Amino acid sequence: MARKKQPRVVLSWSDVEAAAQDLDEGPQALLRELAEAYTSNVGAESPVGLTGPWFLRSLEVRGHVGIGETPLILKLPPTPGIVVISAPNGTGKTSAADALRHVLSGGVARKYELAEANLHYEARTIRADVTNGQDNVKISCSAAGPVRWQQPDGIDGPLPETWKSAYAQFSPVLLYPEISPVIEKPGLLHDFLKGGLPLDVLTQLLKLVDGVRAEGRTAQAQVEREHSAVLALVTKLAGAETLADLVRSSGPLPTAEQAAEIRTLTRDLPRAVRRPDLPQNWILDNEAVARLKDAITAVHEARMAVVPGADAVREALEGLVRSKGEHLEHFRANDVCPVCGSTGMEWLATARTAADRLTTELKTLNAAQKAADEQWGQLIPAALPGPLPAETRTLLQRRFPDDGAFVDRWVRLSGRISGLKVHTASKELINELFDESEQIGKWYEDARSKVIAEYEDSISGTAVGGQQIEQWLDSVERERQACARGFFADKLGKAVEVWIKDTRASLFDPIAERVIEYWGELNRDSDLTVTGLKLDGGTRQAGKVRISLAVGGTSVSPGPDAPKVLSTGQRNALTLATYLPRATQMKSPFRFLILDDPIHAFDGERVQYLARTLVKLAKAFQIVVLTHDERLWRELRALGKHTRHLRLSRLPDGASTVQVVDVTSPGMGFIEELDKVLGAEANQPLGSEAARTILALTMCRQALDTEIGDWVEVLGRRAGWSEDRIAAARDKASDTRQQLDLLNTILAELGATRLNLQSFNPTIDALSAAAHGRAPEAADGKKRKQWIRQTRLMLRLIAGIEG
Repeated sequence: MARKKQPRVVLSWSDVEAAAQDLDEGPQALLRELAEAYTSNVGAESPVGLTGPWFLRSLEVRGHVGIGETPLILKLPPTPGIVVISAPNGTGKTSAADALRHVLSGGVARKYELAEANLHYEARTIRADVTNGQDNVKISCSAAGPVRWQQPDGIDGPLPETWKSAYAQFSPVLLYPEISPVIEKPGLLHDFLKGGLPLDVLTQLLKLVDGVRAEGRTAQAQVEREHSAVLALVTKLAGAETLADLVRSSGPLPTAEQAAEIRTLTRDLPRAVRRPDLPQNWILDNEAVARLKDAITAVHEARMAVVPGADAVREALEGLVRSKGEHLEHFRANDVCPVCGSTGMEWLATARTAADRLTTELKTLNAAQKAADEQWGQLIPAALPGPLPAETRTLLQRRFPDDGAFVDRWVRLSGRISGLKVHTASKELINELFDESEQIGKWYEDARSKVIAEYEDSISGTAVGGQQIEQWLDSVERERQACARGFFADKLGKAVEVWIKDTRASLFDPIAERVIEYWGELNRDSDLTVTGLKLDGGTRQAGKVRISLAVGGTSVSPGPDAPKVLSTGQRNALTLATYLPRATQMKSPFRFLILDDPIHAFDGERVQYLARTLVKLAKAFQIVVLTHDERLWRELRALGKHTRHLRLSRLPDGASTVQVVDVTSPGMGFIEELDKVLGAEANQPLGSEAARTILALTMCRQALDTEIGDWVEVLGRRAGWSEDRIAAARDKASDTRQQLDLLNTILAELGATRLNLQSFNPTIDALSAAAHGRAPEAADGKKRKQWIRQTRLMLRLIAGIEG
C-alpha cells in the first residue's frame, strides 16, 4: 500500500525551491524563472520595523473624525499589562482607535463606513509613538498625506513594507465596526482568519503564475481565432481538401513540420476554379399562367361542343355530298334519302349543312388546342424547371445534404412536365404543378445563390486564403512560447493552490485549537460548544469556514449558516475567539492589542470570562480596551490585576474637545483636585482658614471612602459576594472606620493580609469628625498638608492590596 504523501508547508522562497523538485520539467523551469525574477526585482528588504517586540507609548490625535483641534493624548505604559479606557458612546473611543489603526496599518482603507470629515478642525494630525525597548519610533500622518516613519536618529521615511505586511497578518487593532459583520458572513470570516496566516510568499507566487497564465490565454485565444478563420476559409476552397484536413488536424498550434507542410500546400492552391454548371432560376409569370388557364378553359369548352365521332360523321357526310356516283345522283335527282328511302326531305341540303357545322366546330377545337400548346410552350423554360442535370444533382446533394427532398421533388416534377399534353390537363393539375414549381423554385434560388457566392469566394479566397494562412502561422511562431508558458502555468497554478491549502491547514490547526479554547472560556454557561473549526473552499474565491457545533454534547451540522444559530452575544464571543489567536501569536512583532467595545452584547458571565482571558494574555501583551461599559474594569480589578483606568469625556465647548482623566485610583483623583485648589488658594486666598480646613478634610475623607468602596466592590466580587450583599454591607458601613472593617472582613475571607492602618488613626479620626460636624475651626497649612500626605499614603496602601 502506497504511503500517503505528507502535506507540504511552504512559507519562504527557499521552501518554494524545495517544493519545485516535485514538479515536471516545464512547470519546474517556470517556477524557478518566476522566483528568480521576483527576488531579484524586490531584493532582500531590510527588516526595519520588525525588530520587536513593539509596545505603544502614546497616541496623539487631532482633527480626526470626532476629535477637534485640541489633541486627544493618551499616555500608555509600554509594558505588558492592561489599560481600560472608558467613555460614553459618542465621546471619541472609536475615533481614537480608528486613528491608531490608520497610522499603524500604513493608511490601509477601512472595511467599514465612518464619516471621516471633521466639522471643527480640518488639519488632521495623528501620531503614535512605539518602542521596542531600544528605539522610540514616531509613526505619523497629517491631512491626507502618507504615513511616515521617524527613527530616533532623525531618519524619516515611509512606513516599512515589512511593518505593513506584519500588521495585515496579525491585525493588532480590533475595531467593533470592522469585525461586527464578519461573523455573519462565512466568506468574510474566511478572509479574516486566513489573513492571520503567513501565506504572503504563496499568494504572491500565485499572482505571478496567474499573470503568466493570463498571457498564455491571450496568446492561445489569438491563434485559435486565426486558426478558426483559416479553417473556415480553406474548407470552402475547391481543390483544397488536403490542406483543409491538415489545418484541421494540426490544431491552432501546429508543429514546425506541420507549419512547413501547410505553407507548401498553400503555394500549390489552384488559381482557377471551374464555375459550377447550374440551371437558371425559373420565375412564375402570373399573367402568363392566367392566360394558359384561359386557353385550357377554351379547349374544354370547344371539346364540349363537338359530339363524339364528329370527324367520322363529317367525312361520311362529305362523301355523300361530294360523291359523283350514278347511284347517289339518282337519289339527288329524285330527292330520295339513300339511308331511309324517304322522299321530299331535301336530305342533300341537310347533309351539306351538318357537314359544314361539324367542320367549323372541329376547327375551333383545333385552334383552342394550338393556343393552349403555345402558352404551355412559352411557360415551360421560364416558369417551370427543366430536367435536372446529373452533375448539378450531385453538387446540390453534396452541398445541401439536409435538403435532398427538394432535389427529389425537382426530378419528379420535371418528369411530369416533360410528358404532359397540356390540352388534356385539368386546371387542378395545372395549379398543382405550378405550386410545386414555386416551392422548389424558392429553395433553388437560395441554394443557387449560396453556391455561386461560394464559387466567387473561392475565386478570390485562393489569394486571401494564402495571406490568412501566413498571418496565422506568423502568430503561431510569435505566440508559441507564451502559449507553452501558459500551459505550464496552468499546471504550476494547480500545484501552488495545493501548497496553499496544505500550508493553510497546517498553520491554522493550532489557531483553531485556541479558538475553541477561547470559545469555551467565553461560553461556560452555554450548552452550545464549538468542536471544530476549519478553513475550507478555494484559494481565490468561495472561501468557507467549516464550524462544527455540539449542543449538550450532541453534534449538530448547521452547515455554512452555523454562525446564524448563535445569539448576538455568542456571535460576538466567537468573533473575539477567532480574533485573539490571530493577534496574539507569539511570532508577532507587536506586543500590543487594541480592543474596541469587546463586551458588546455580553452578559455578566461573559464579561468575567473575558476578564480572565485578558489577564492571561496581559502577561505577555500590552492590552488597551476601549469601552462604554465599566463592568470589564471592575472584573479586571476583581481578579487582582493592576489595571490602569483612563476615562474620556467630551467638554461642552462646542469644539469636539476630548478630555482624558486617569481614574485608576479614584481616591487619588480627589487628592490631585484638592492639591490644585489649595495651590490656587496659596497664591490668591479666596476663603478663610476654617473653609480651607473643611475643604481639605472633606475631600480627603471622600478620597479615602471612594477608594475603600471601590475595593469593597472589587474584592467582594472576587469573594463571590452578590451585588445585593455588597450593597447591603456598604449601607451598614456608615463611616470610614466601618468601611475599613468591611474591607478587612472581605480580605480575611479571601485569605489575604488585612490592612493595618492604626498608625493613621489620628487622621482617620479627624476625617470622621469632620463628617459629623466636629472639625477643628481652623488649622494651619502644615496640618492640612499632613492630612493630605497621610491620606495619600493610605490610598497607596489600599491600592497595593494583593488578591
